Amino acid sequence: MDALEINYRLKRAGLSQTAIARELGVSQSVVGNVIHNRITAFEVASYIARALGEELTALWPDRYTFKPRGRRSASRRADAQVTPCAEGEAEQDRREGAS
Repeated sequence: MDALEINYRLKRAGLSQTAIARELGVSQSVVGNVIHNRITAFEVASYIARALGEELTALWPDRYTFKPRGRRSASRRADAQVTPCAEGEAEQDRREGAS
């Protein structure tokens, strides 16, 4: 659904961006930017979706679609970890090189 249709449906429901902003304690520009898909503000988007009787994914399918995070592979985790032994040896090598 595009921003024009969301605004139209909000007006038909008797809601304005200003009224939504007051209700949620945010500025009207935040509400407008959420409607126009410029920013993510989950609470504002959820409120609008509930007010229109829609799911978030129906209003903003690209923004609020669940995307599971991939798990890091074991080799990447191992590469990212520094063992205390190796860290201690590096510190010792640094001290010996300084003397």
